[in-house]
Amino acid sequence: MPIAMYPGSFDPVTRGHLDIIRRSARMFDKLIVAVLNNSAKTPLFTVEERVEMLTECCKDLPNVEVRSFNGLTVNFARQTHATVMVRGLRAVTDFENEIQLAHTNHALMPGIETVFLATSIKWSYLSSTIVREAAHYNHDVSKFVTPNVEAALKRKIEEGKA
Repeated sequence: MPIAMYPGSFDPVTRGHLDIIRRSARMFDKLIVAVLNNSAKTPLFTVEERVEMLTECCKDLPNVEVRSFNGLTVNFARQTHATVMVRGLRAVTDFENEIQLAHTNHALMPGIETVFLATSIKWSYLSSTIVREAAHYNHDVSKFVTPNVEAALKRKIEEGKA
């Protein structure tokens, strides 16, 4: 079976992300959750914190490995021998950007294939941005994130970083 990679910023990881991770883990022998360290953005959580949160969330999935990377996703795919890129689609509006990325990735690395998974309807509205915003205004985000992520969000708010 091919090695699959699910790249993203995961700032923070949501239950929607975890739904895609769990479903992908059933489809592939190995799934690498690739946490992007994007120097052009200022994330709420450091890449190390995001890797730690994801590792905790995925600890019951033996075929899932969480790693961080810099640079182009296809370069990391090549480095890890991943031949499948997993992408979640929440709505039709996601498709236009995602199909451009898939075509670009394939042009840069002809052996890479993209698999699109429709997000479960339960999480189709959810994004990391929404979670950060709700947490910033002290709303209960426990239905959107796991307890470890909720605790990390609360720490960031207390530190005045969210």
